[in-house]
Amino acid sequence: MSDEPRHAVARLRQGLPAARREPGHAWFDAHRDELPAALRDALGEPEAAIALFADVWPVVPADTDEAWSRELLDLGAELAAALPTSLLLATGFRRAAESLRGRGALRLAAVAGMRELAIHRLRDDDPDAAARALHDLATTYRAQGRLHKVVNCADEVLELYLLHDDQPGVARALAHLGELMIEAGRFDSAVKYLSRADKVFEDLEDVPERARCLTLLGRALWSAGDRAVAHRRFNRALALLIGTDDAAAQRVRDLVADLESVPEQVDQGHADLDQQTGHEPDPGRA
Repeated sequence: MSDEPRHAVARLRQGLPAARREPGHAWFDAHRDELPAALRDALGEPEAAIALFADVWPVVPADTDEAWSRELLDLGAELAAALPTSLLLATGFRRAAESLRGRGALRLAAVAGMRELAIHRLRDDDPDAAARALHDLATTYRAQGRLHKVVNCADEVLELYLLHDDQPGVARALAHLGELMIEAGRFDSAVKYLSRADKVFEDLEDVPERARCLTLLGRALWSAGDRAVAHRRFNRALALLIGTDDAAAQRVRDLVADLESVPEQVDQGHADLDQQTGHEPDPGRA
């Protein structure tokens, strides 16, 4: 392969720092057609092409048509075939998802997020990195109004931390799933997740996160109709926070006051989660 494709990529990358600093679309408009062509020509030099792919997304204007973005994503997929575990390419897909999500191209943002996640699944060496990819993908699903997909991402995060025997990660993942179950109106499931999270937090020195978990557990118990036990969980949270984080303690008191100000009622939950998925994560397996 000649040096020209690599040199073309290098020339384009040299202009990107100025393009990020300067307002307007002048640089992008001048190189719009050249960018995918340069990437395509440089597929034989995947490291150089990946660097350009990762760097270009922050300067893609909000009014760029989806066809152009789809072409660039497809080139990213070809680069993934050449270097399937490239962390820089994963970063490029993350930036692509952020750019696409920011301009409302949510279907393409989900594609970019799934391609980032695929890289971390292949590497299988950093559960935190994979969890961050899943949380970012969940952000796209939430923007699409697909709560069941958000729950599925959270469930995979829990699986990751269980497989790596990462107890802080397990505790955070359980608490997050419990919070999502509260949002979905699945209060019994929320209580199960959050109770398990609290048991894991007991063995960890993470007072703020345990206090937050206990507060969420109190909310779930309250919504499930078990107000006496809910008060005990709120009081445990307050015992951890008073004298260490008085602002957080006051937020717990304010939450309890808000809950007590609302008449008791039965919440049937969100039809969204009930109708869109036949699978609900099993809190018991953790």
